[in-house]
Amino acid sequence: MNNQLVAPRKIFETHSQILDKQKRIIALGDSSVFGVGDFGDNFAYTGAGWTGRFAHDVGATAYANVAKNGARAKHLLKSQLPAALAMMPNVALVCIGTNDVLRGDFSPKEIYKVMKYVVDELNRINCTVILLGLPDPMITAPGPIFLRRILQERVNIVNEIFEHLDSAQNVRLIRTLQLQNSKEFWHIDRMHPSPLGHQFIANHVRNSLKLEKITKMELPTESRSSLKFELFWLLTNGTKWFLKRSVDLVPGLIWLILSNKIKRKSDWNNKEFLQS
Repeated sequence: MNNQLVAPRKIFETHSQILDKQKRIIALGDSSVFGVGDFGDNFAYTGAGWTGRFAHDVGATAYANVAKNGARAKHLLKSQLPAALAMMPNVALVCIGTNDVLRGDFSPKEIYKVMKYVVDELNRINCTVILLGLPDPMITAPGPIFLRRILQERVNIVNEIFEHLDSAQNVRLIRTLQLQNSKEFWHIDRMHPSPLGHQFIANHVRNSLKLEKITKMELPTESRSSLKFELFWLLTNGTKWFLKRSVDLVPGLIWLILSNKIKRKSDWNNKEFLQS
């Protein structure tokens, strides 16, 4: 991968003209899209997120967030995509793949097929798809280095799938390379953006689409939590998350380590499914 934040782009004259008139925005994906890590009125560490901040800043005429915590790529097909198509948006903001990377049955082929179908269906209604790439877990994720190396391999595969879709479809890929190097851009768990990180992503999406900021009201980005509360959060929520994921993730990762095999060596290096 190159070190630019945004992949080389085709020009979207048609969509730029549409966005000048109306901004119907749908958000699909997992907890990073749902708003985990941001401020919230009703839930701790859950707020508007980068998609809500983007919609706020550009003065969206319609906005809906159908993302769900824990969602995997295949889950987009059941409820999120149908909801998006019913809304008839002209911009879809999507981030997915982290929960696939963290599971023992990680399948690049399945992720590609699902994402290609999602992109094709959204393109069919003249909707521009904005894909947010996954950050490098070697830099951001907690845990031992051998575990982060395996997760990095999987994240690279997901990002390559996004790059392939970006080169062939009406998709704009936004990478997170600049975001991942700054601690203040990350939530306590190092898996989700902080309020400042969510705003950074929102700003970059807006700038990449060459959209002006319409609203003058700034959403807050300063941290509201004390070190004591952050430690408490890690000991409670962090432990709960690890135990839940350990059921299928850890045995699968142990098998990968012992056998020195990774999915990339089977169905990804083949890449024949990219032509399907």
